[in-house]
Amino acid sequence: MIDSRILIGLFAVLIAISGVVYNGIQDADRRAEFDAAFKARSVEKGAALFTQYCAECHGLHGQGTARAPALNTRQFFENRMKELGFEGGLPAYIKLTIAGGRPVKSDPQWPQNMPTWGIEFGGPLRNDQIDNLVDYIMNWQYEAPDAEALTEVPSDAPPEERGRIIFQETMGCVACHAVNGQGGAVGPDLTQVYNKGEDYIKESVLNPNAVIAEGFAPNIMPQNFGDRLSDQDLNDLVAYFKSLVE
Repeated sequence: MIDSRILIGLFAVLIAISGVVYNGIQDADRRAEFDAAFKARSVEKGAALFTQYCAECHGLHGQGTARAPALNTRQFFENRMKELGFEGGLPAYIKLTIAGGRPVKSDPQWPQNMPTWGIEFGGPLRNDQIDNLVDYIMNWQYEAPDAEALTEVPSDAPPEERGRIIFQETMGCVACHAVNGQGGAVGPDLTQVYNKGEDYIKESVLNPNAVIAEGFAPNIMPQNFGDRLSDQDLNDLVAYFKSLVE
C-alpha cells in the first residue's frame, strides 16, 4: 500500500505543475495581448507619420502618384523582393529605403529621387519612427488591391467624374496641386485653371515646361504624361476643371 504521505506529495507536485502551466498560458495570452496592442499603436503612429512625410508623393493611402510609385498593391507585397533579388525580407527593405532614400533613380518614370529620412543619414526620423512607418505599410498587405485596380476609371461615369478620379487618384495630381483649398502646394492652385482655356490645360499636361506659372520652378512636374494619358483622359481632365468653375 502506498504511503499516504507519498500520495499527498504527488498530489502537491501535480497541483504545482498545473499552476505553472496555467500561469504560463496566462502569461502567453497577456504577452499576445500586449504585442497586439503595441503593434496597433505602432500602426497608428505610422499612419500619422505617413500622412506627414510620405503621402505627398506616394498618395494618402499608398496608391501612388505621378511623383512616386504605389506601395499599397498586391504586386508590391508579393513581387517586389523577387524583382530586386533582395533576401532580407520586405520589412527590412522598406526600412532601409525609408532611412537611406533612393539617391539613384531606378526608373525614369519618377521625376525625382527619394530623399533620405533616417536621422543617421541627415533626415528627420528616428529609428522607432521608421519602424512605425514600416508597420503601417506592412499593415496594408492583407487587403492590398491589384495595381490595375488603382488605374481603372469607370467608363460609364460622367466625363467630369472620370477627370476627378484621374486628378485625385489615378495620377495623384492633387499631391502637388490644390483645388478648392484641398491638395498640395508644389504646383499652382488649379481651381480656376479652366478660365485659361482648354488648350492651355492640355499643353500644360503634355508639355509642363511650355509655360511656367509665376513663383514656381521648371522641371518639377513629370514630363511623361503624354505617354500615360489618352486623348479621352485629357478631355476628362478638362471636363473636371470646367466643372470647378460652373
